[in-house]
Amino acid sequence: MRKSMGFGGLLLLAACSGGADSSGGSVSGPPPLPTLSVTLDRTAQSQAASETDSRASFSFVATYSGSTDAAIYPQLSFDGMVLAQTGSTVQSGKSYTVSLQSLADLGAEPRSGDVTFRLCRDTACTEVYPGSTQTFRYTLDVKLLDWEMFQRNAAHTAYVHASFDPARIAKLWDKTFTDTGTFSPVATRGDTVFVTRRAVNTSVYALDGGTGTQRWAYDIGPVYSAGGPTVTGDQLQIVSMISSSGSNRIVTLDTNGQFVRNSLFAAQWSTFAQPTAIGRELYLASGYYGNVVYGYDLDSGASRWTANGVSGRVWDGAVTAADSQYVYYYSGSLDVFRRSDGSLVKSIADPFWVWNGYSYAGGPILGSNKNAIAYSGSGMGTYPVSFPLVNYDVEGGKVAWRTAASYSIAPALAKGLLFAASNAQGQLDAIGEDDGKVRWSWPLPVGEQFQGNIIVTDNLVFFSTTARVYAVSLTGAHATAWSAPTPGALAIAAGGRLIVTPVDSTKPTITSYSLR
Repeated sequence: MRKSMGFGGLLLLAACSGGADSSGGSVSGPPPLPTLSVTLDRTAQSQAASETDSRASFSFVATYSGSTDAAIYPQLSFDGMVLAQTGSTVQSGKSYTVSLQSLADLGAEPRSGDVTFRLCRDTACTEVYPGSTQTFRYTLDVKLLDWEMFQRNAAHTAYVHASFDPARIAKLWDKTFTDTGTFSPVATRGDTVFVTRRAVNTSVYALDGGTGTQRWAYDIGPVYSAGGPTVTGDQLQIVSMISSSGSNRIVTLDTNGQFVRNSLFAAQWSTFAQPTAIGRELYLASGYYGNVVYGYDLDSGASRWTANGVSGRVWDGAVTAADSQYVYYYSGSLDVFRRSDGSLVKSIADPFWVWNGYSYAGGPILGSNKNAIAYSGSGMGTYPVSFPLVNYDVEGGKVAWRTAASYSIAPALAKGLLFAASNAQGQLDAIGEDDGKVRWSWPLPVGEQFQGNIIVTDNLVFFSTTARVYAVSLTGAHATAWSAPTPGALAIAAGGRLIVTPVDSTKPTITSYSLR
């Protein structure tokens, strides 16, 4: 859609000359408009912006030569779905300064277009001065963010603000490991994919995002368990455990694979999710008897504070969420700690709690209405169990709703819809964030089970079953738009690449697809 700023429809006026009136005298048409030749100080400009804030500034100065005794009105036209003019067109003598800005909530993709400048004799621009129409070309690259941690970011929404054409999805590469092992969820930075793999030795690998070629590997030693990496700036953190003790290690490496430091914490025979990073802080849910949130300074690696959950029902596998002020932890209740000092701000009891062991797969998802959504129950991640999802009104300090069905893997949240997969019900549900009711469903194929996690974009929802990875349309009949026989845990890297990491330890191959 093209939005015209100040242009009316152009009326082509025919100028007549050399005619005669009824008395035989000659008639002259209106005099032609004088030429006002416009030049631009720049004819093109390129800018980059971020998926979280797509605003970027564009400007040019238009100067004309020539003269006229008539009025002169500068006019612009541009795509109002991409740009807006900032302020008025500023005139200084025969020059006009034009400033524009891209809109704040554009999806991540490259764009280009034209801004047309011209000078008119009237405000409706029915008469355009010859030589005055010039075009300024803009290019805007709104870049995807990295996949930094569990479900992409500290809110764990797994939302990617971009649209992808399913017809253009194509396999980029396979990376096959020769020995049997298990993968942890990946993280990405630019064109590098980081993954932890436990085989004979447990190592962290850096893979080239374009080719899958191994760039480096770091052996973290004879450990009992290790989680997937979290990327913060030019470093990555991997939570590991050698034995039941108070001196287990969060290993920090730089993105070139060089050791930086260890930070210590307590745990006994635990497995770990990716830790949560925000700003220059790192948060880990663990503890010798579970129920502890650890906060670290990422510049020094030193402990900032530790805090205990209220309900004490979760030992391992949990992940915290964080926003600008608070850290959120599910302990059987939703516990909210102040980031600055770890003090407990509030705890909201979960009246639907079901105990099925000490493990907990996942963590709170932070919504758009000062709410947090979490699974109600434990054991998922160790056992093939499903639980309902509970939405907490954090500001009100109460439970807002609980889903009627039970769900099975890490959900995703975007634009008022929570996407959750139910092996018990045999369907993927789009659930209203406001009321917990199902808006639409996608049926699970016979013989398949959901696994891994869910990602939602502006037009597609991605997820995996035990047989295939799928993309389903968010519009129309919500049909399958694409699938491939490479199931696993999913991540979307900054280059617009889908990374699929096997969940099944018998499948040693990571696969990447180009989404553009």
